[in-house]
Amino acid sequence: MTDKKPKSPGRRFAGPLAWLAAAVVILLVAAAAHYIQHKSMDARLLKADADLTVNDARLTNYAVAMAKPAYAHNCASCHGADMKGGVERGVPDLTDAVWLFDNGTAADIERTILYGIRAPNRKSRNITDMPAMGRQGIMGPQDVADVMTYLESAGGKPIADKEAVARGRLVYSNKGVCYDCHFDDAKGNSGYGAPDLTDKEWVYGGSRQAILSSIMNGRHGVCPAFFDKLTPAQVRALAVYIYAISHKAGGVAPPHA
Repeated sequence: MTDKKPKSPGRRFAGPLAWLAAAVVILLVAAAAHYIQHKSMDARLLKADADLTVNDARLTNYAVAMAKPAYAHNCASCHGADMKGGVERGVPDLTDAVWLFDNGTAADIERTILYGIRAPNRKSRNITDMPAMGRQGIMGPQDVADVMTYLESAGGKPIADKEAVARGRLVYSNKGVCYDCHFDDAKGNSGYGAPDLTDKEWVYGGSRQAILSSIMNGRHGVCPAFFDKLTPAQVRALAVYIYAISHKAGGVAPPHA
């Protein structure tokens, strides 16, 4: 009877080890391909004109996929998961087409994300802010009341007290120097970030109490800069995402809380 030689341990495990090695190689190749594709799309996103990106569905979808986690981690704590902000803290709604600074193009939004508003860097949007007109004694209580009445009238609300409207107009155009930022027609100046005072959109709320607080105590809203926290591709992606949401462009569905 012939004795069978036992199989060596090396031969016994050669099959499973070969399969494991092949699987590792496949995974590494797939990861490398994904990395290369990701870097290629990043380069495309940064090379493209920010304002034209929403016309490219593939690039927009890529930007949105990158932007959503970046938004959730960096922006949602102020602007909310639904991107609608809140008048309690003067946080703007990012889903509408009303913009304090410039025209709300993707490039405009990108600049704000990069350098912030009244953030501690030289490129931040920080030309002016709302002074405490009442607390600093520039306007008295009657002046403030008259200016509020004038603004209600300028916004289309019927006002019976025409004298109060006239007095408010004089304060607005003279001692209040309100026109210097909000312009003579009270429609604001997006170059300064001075809001339109005649529409229905208010960063801090449009009630008389909210407007009184703004005039009396001033406003100094701040948005942090992200140029040193996010990659250039993430900043561009966020700008494209916010633009697409606020302009209902690129087929991007609005977020929900």
